[in-house]
Amino acid sequence: MVVRGLWSSERLVWLWLSVCCAACVSQDPLRYRLAGSGENWADADGGEVVDELRQRYPDFFAVVLDPATTRDPDLRPIRRDLEHAPVDRRNYDALNAVAVAYFELNYRAEADRAGSSYLGASFRTAHLAAVPWRAYSEIDDPALRDAILDFFEDAGLGGKLGTAGTRGRLADIVASLEAKEPDRQRRERIAQLAAALRAQPQAGSAPL
Repeated sequence: MVVRGLWSSERLVWLWLSVCCAACVSQDPLRYRLAGSGENWADADGGEVVDELRQRYPDFFAVVLDPATTRDPDLRPIRRDLEHAPVDRRNYDALNAVAVAYFELNYRAEADRAGSSYLGASFRTAHLAAVPWRAYSEIDDPALRDAILDFFEDAGLGGKLGTAGTRGRLADIVASLEAKEPDRQRRERIAQLAAALRAQPQAGSAPL
């Protein structure tokens, strides 16, 4: 009985350590962090992500999260951080900030396709998508490039509100990255992602 009790205690310790390690991985800021947030970027840990990012980019999010404004967010700090070398947390914070802004503004644009704000919101969304596209060729870091592809995959195939109607335009953006990529496996991923984006039926924005 004593031996069995000790073994059970050891198993409990290992289980506790495993849970802690898994939690550390899930909270790792050096990754694309919105892939598991479902149809709304604020679900799962998306709310925690934006709370952290607002401290780094207060002016950017003051514009992005204001549904009444028609101002363009200043992308210069985001672009500067995403293209920073050597790669560190600021690159990933910038990528995740782009993702939050993209999903928020893209949804507003798609929800107002027949309205007067559609064109302006669509341009702002396109400018946001161009930031990680440019960074992909500026920063030759495998992990960051994978994270950028994770974002584009989520933006087209992750089921976020409003993205079904815009995945077609993302296909060409993603496909163009293949010429920038020397790694064979990553080129294959790019080609497969672009093909998947083109194969999905286009749709209008999802309702709230």
